[in-house]
Amino acid sequence: MSDASQQPPPQLGYRTDPRASWLELFFDLVFVAAVAALADLLHHDHSISGLVVFAALFVPVWWAWMGYTWYATGFGADDRVARIALLAAMCGVAIMAAGVDGAAHGDSGTFVGAYAGLLFLLAALYARAWRRFPEARPLTVRYGIGDALGAALWLASLVLDEGVRPVLWGVAMAVLLLTPVWAVFSLDRTAHDVSHIAERYGLFTIIVLGESVVVTVAGLDVGSSVDAILVALVGFAIAATIWWVYFDRWRAMPGSHQAAGFVWAQGHFFVFAGIAAAAIGVELLIEAAAHSEPLDLDDRLPLGAGLAAYLMAMATIRAATRRADWVVYSRLAAAGVVLALALAGGLEPLALIALSGVAVVGEASIEMLRAPPMASG
Repeated sequence: MSDASQQPPPQLGYRTDPRASWLELFFDLVFVAAVAALADLLHHDHSISGLVVFAALFVPVWWAWMGYTWYATGFGADDRVARIALLAAMCGVAIMAAGVDGAAHGDSGTFVGAYAGLLFLLAALYARAWRRFPEARPLTVRYGIGDALGAALWLASLVLDEGVRPVLWGVAMAVLLLTPVWAVFSLDRTAHDVSHIAERYGLFTIIVLGESVVVTVAGLDVGSSVDAILVALVGFAIAATIWWVYFDRWRAMPGSHQAAGFVWAQGHFFVFAGIAAAAIGVELLIEAAAHSEPLDLDDRLPLGAGLAAYLMAMATIRAATRRADWVVYSRLAAAGVVLALALAGGLEPLALIALSGVAVVGEASIEMLRAPPMASG
C-alpha cells in the first residue's frame, strides 16, 4: 500500500473541524421527521407498488440530506450566514416531510415546492463557496449549476399534470445524481473530510435504525400476545446486529480511489432505505402476530426486501472498497435467504422473523468470529 497511486489525494482542507457540529446534529434530527413520514407511507401501503413508491420518494429525501452533508464536509462554516442558511434548510426539510404523503397520492405541490427550495438554497451556498474559495471554483461552480438545474426541473414539474410530474422528477434526479461525478473530476484534490463524512453517514444510520427502536417499543405494548412480543424482540435483535456490524466493521470512506468512494457514498442509499423498510416489515409482523392474522406477500416483502437490500449494499460496498472475499459472498447468501423466506410464504409471523433473524445474526456472528474488525469493510 505504499505505492503513490494508493495514497489519498491531497485535501483542500477548508473544513477545520472533522467532528459534526451541533448545528449539523440538529439538521440531521429534522430528517427523523422525513424518514418517519416515508415509513408511515410504507406502513399504510406495503403492496409491491407501495414499496416502489416508498423507494422512489426515499431517493430525493436521501439526496437532500446528501447534498447538504457533502457541502458541509467540504465548505461548512459556523458563521451567521451559514447558520441562517442551514436553519432555513431545516424548515424546508420539515415542509418536505409534511408533503411526503401528498407526493404519493396526487397532491405533490408542497413536496415539490419545498424540495426545489432546498436545492436552490444549496446552489446559493455553493455560489458563496465559489466566492470564498477561488482554488475550488471548478468544483463549486459545477455543484451550483447542477443543483440549480435540478431545482428548476423540480419546480417546472408543477406546470404538468400530477400523473406526468414523476417523469420530470426522474430527469431532475438524474441531473442531481450525475452532478457529483461531473464536479469531483474537475479537481485533482478532494474537498471533503473523510472522517467527517463517515461520522455524518453513521449519524444517518442511527436515524433510520431509530425506526426499529420505535417499532420494538410499540410491539412490547400488545397486551397478552406473547408471539407479538417475541416478534418485537427478534426485530430488535436484528436491528442491534445491523448496528454492531455497521459500526464495528467500517467507519471511514475510502480516500484513495474515486470509483470506490462513489460506491461507498451512493451505496448507502440501499443501506438506509433497506433498514427503514425492514423496520416497517417488523411492525407489520408484530401486528399480524397480535391479531393472529395470516401473512400475505405484501406483509412479508418489506422485511425481506429491506434486509436483502441492506445486506447486498453491504456486500457491494465491501467488494468495491476492499475485495470480493468470503464476507461479500456470505452477505449475499444471507440476503438470498431472507428474500426467499419472504417470497416463499407459509410461515407464521414469529417463524418468519425468527428464521430471518437466524440468517442475519448468524451471518454477522460468523463474520465477526472469522475476521477481526477493520477500518473499512
